[in-house]
Amino acid sequence: MQKALLIVPCYNEEQRLNISAFQQYTDRYVFLFVNDGSTDGTAALIAKHTNDRTLLLDLKQNQGKAEAVRQGFLHAMNLPIAEQTDWIGFWDADLATPLSEIDNFFKFKDDFSPDAEVIMGSRVKRKGSTVERELGRHLLGRFFATVVDNMFKLGCYDTQCGAKIFRKELVPLFASEPYISSWAFDVELLLRIKDRNIVEYPLVNWKDVAGSKLKVSRIAFKILRDLLKMKRKYAS
Repeated sequence: MQKALLIVPCYNEEQRLNISAFQQYTDRYVFLFVNDGSTDGTAALIAKHTNDRTLLLDLKQNQGKAEAVRQGFLHAMNLPIAEQTDWIGFWDADLATPLSEIDNFFKFKDDFSPDAEVIMGSRVKRKGSTVERELGRHLLGRFFATVVDNMFKLGCYDTQCGAKIFRKELVPLFASEPYISSWAFDVELLLRIKDRNIVEYPLVNWKDVAGSKLKVSRIAFKILRDLLKMKRKYAS
């Protein structure tokens, strides 16, 4: 069994954070919840359930998902349990990607790409899968993916799925400095390690969960601006 620690960024998730769902997997995985300066009872909810397999990093001020995830990686690498961990990743708190997919990530790697250093969830709607996404978000997502592929040639179908797992040794390569974008940080993260062995796993199950704080249509210009900044920084 692969040993993994998963970072779960949380901002005002008190009403929809299903702690019991995570606890069903603590026999196999460790979860580090990063409270990103929530103004509701998120931190208190998590704190009630902390133990050696359910951990809390409480950021007092909101810093955005990108920085919350990055701080989670840096904190995780300094934990004693990191010495027993092969993989460190992040997983969206809303469980749009169900936790059952973690096992599938590793099965996919073992069967099809045993040397993989990064496993990314990919929301590919196909026969045999259940990928439920609101049409508007799907179309925006495909437009974004097309723009990113043309700009950076990453060759990824889905850079933005909130379920990714990395070999522990890669963390210093992509988490050592802050990201340009709080919304599209996945792209910059991948740019920092684009020459490593990255595979996309086509998810069996994924479902849009109501209550997302991110309204892509409202920040489209900011995302484009950030992509252009990345282009300048990582131009090869």
